[in-house]
Amino acid sequence: MKFGTDIACALGLLAGTTFGSGITFLFGWQAYRALTSVAIFGIAGIIITIAVFRLLHRKSLSTSNSR
Repeated sequence: MKFGTDIACALGLLAGTTFGSGITFLFGWQAYRALTSVAIFGIAGIIITIAVFRLLHRKSLSTSNSR
């Protein structure tokens, strides 16, 4: 299955903002802290997901070349 960078960004943003929202809820943060938390975790989610997708892509290329 082939995934593009746009799908990786979308999934990372969704996962990151969901995680950031949960952290915000657990700590009971309001307004600016909540927005900052969700934004930071969203950006981190995008970066992590793109890195994972590239790593998986490299592994799939290396296994297909070795056959």
